[in-house]
Amino acid sequence: MGYKNAMTKRNVMNMLVVHLVVLVFILFVLVTPTHFDFLMWNVFLALLPLDFALLVLIFKSKLLQAFFSLLWLLFFPNTMYMITDFIHLQYISDSLDVRYQYFNYSVLSAGIFIGVYLGILSLELLIQKFFIKRGGITVLVLLAIVSLVSSIGIYLGRFLRLNSWDVFTNFKFVLANTQDAVSAHMVAFVLLFAGAQFAILVVYHFGGRLLANLAVEDSQRN
Repeated sequence: MGYKNAMTKRNVMNMLVVHLVVLVFILFVLVTPTHFDFLMWNVFLALLPLDFALLVLIFKSKLLQAFFSLLWLLFFPNTMYMITDFIHLQYISDSLDVRYQYFNYSVLSAGIFIGVYLGILSLELLIQKFFIKRGGITVLVLLAIVSLVSSIGIYLGRFLRLNSWDVFTNFKFVLANTQDAVSAHMVAFVLLFAGAQFAILVVYHFGGRLLANLAVEDSQRN
């Protein structure tokens, strides 16, 4: 019992550190002269899927778990969406010859990688919750589905400027615009970004399993 409580406290501390880093980054962007004020909002939105995943772990009610899992799915694309934020380099030049650009690159890259990692972490928490006993093929299929759904969400957000909460506030509008947006351009974008996300998620997941297995083997030897 004591070990379980200690692990719980350790996990709470880990999550507090993650949230603190996000808060510090948002405050940093707020008080420094960057061209990327939008990162504050985007990183905040990327944090929500992690919090929804944590709520899934906390609540025992199946109904609440299903509710927060749905919210997670709706907001997860906001994390991988941040990959497309590299488009904003066009407004500051992509040259690294000017010292001030080091600062711009650092801020933009930090925000994007924080957002993407928050999303991956949230997905891994749900995999540990619902698919821990499943085989590798099941996880691969899950990652492929999540990548595809997320890519559709990214397209709707980047090109149609739709938001996750529009599903609740104006579902008919979202449905109509999604149907109108179906095109060769959309299919190409969705497939390419789904492939990119799938590669990232697979490397992270199975790389993490490798580290976990090595840790178990090391503890058994000792």
